Amino acid sequence: MKENNVILTGTPRSGTTLTCHLLNKLPDVLALHEPIGPNRYLHLMPDHDAVAGGIGRFFNRQMRPLILDEGLVQTKHRAGEVPDNPFGSAAGESGASAKTGSRQSDLQKGQVAHDKELSEDFTLVIKQPAMFSALLAALVERFPSYAIIRNPLSTLASWNSVEIPLRQGHAHAAEKYDPSLPEHLEGLDRHGKQLYMLSWFYERFEANLPPENIIRYEDIVSSGGRALSRIHTAASELDEPLESKNKNPLYDGDETRTIAERLLASDGPYWRFYSPAEVEALL
Repeated sequence: MKENNVILTGTPRSGTTLTCHLLNKLPDVLALHEPIGPNRYLHLMPDHDAVAGGIGRFFNRQMRPLILDEGLVQTKHRAGEVPDNPFGSAAGESGASAKTGSRQSDLQKGQVAHDKELSEDFTLVIKQPAMFSALLAALVERFPSYAIIRNPLSTLASWNSVEIPLRQGHAHAAEKYDPSLPEHLEGLDRHGKQLYMLSWFYERFEANLPPENIIRYEDIVSSGGRALSRIHTAASELDEPLESKNKNPLYDGDETRTIAERLLASDGPYWRFYSPAEVEALL
C-alpha cells in the first residue's frame, strides 16, 4: 500500500466531483476525475485482485510520470479544471437535453497541462465511483480508500435530474465489474432499480471501509471542506463558501415525492448512515 495513491469512490451525485475540486486546492495534491476508461481492465476479469494491480500500475507507471515529467494530467475537465459540479443547469439552458429535459455533463476527457508545484511523493487521488465501488474489496488491500455519501433522497432526486445511466437504474461501469448486478436488476421498475443500486453502493462502503473513511456530503458543506481532512490533513485549513444542493430547485417535485415514498418504505443499508427524519426534512 502506498499512502500517496488514494482511491475515491461514493454514490454517484454525492459530491465526489466537489471533493476532487476541493482537494485540488491543497498543496502537493492532485485529484483526477475518472481518468480510467471503464473497459480498460475487463480482460483481467473476474480476477479483482489483478484489476487492482492494474490500477496500481496506472497510478505509478502512467499518471505519475505524465504529471511529473510532462506537466500533464489526464482527467475529465471543464476548461482544463475539475469543476465542483460536472452538469449543466436547468432544462432548456446550455448543458441540458431538450429531448429529456435533464441536465447533461459538459465535461471533456483528455490530457491538459497543469502548473502545480509537486514533490516526487505528492498525493494522487483518483475518483471512479461506479468502477471503484465494484472493486472496493480488492482496492482497500492496496490503497487508502474513501467514499462520499449524501442524503439518499437528494441522491436519488439528482439521479433523476441528470442524463446518466442511473436515471434508468443502471451503472454500466459497476455492472462490468460486478456481473451479478444485471440479474438482480431484471424485472424491477425504474425506481426499484435505483433503490437496489443505492443499496448496492452502501453495502460495499459499509463492508469494506472503516466509518471514518465514509464522509457525508453534508459534513463537507457545513465545514467549508474541512471534513476532507480525513483524506488529507491539509484540508483542515479549507474554509470554502459551500452551499448545500440537497434542496435543489431543479429536482422535479412530483417525482421526488414518489421517490421519497418508495425510499421511506424500503429497508436499505443507507438507513445506517441517514435517518428517515433527515429524508422527511427535505420534503
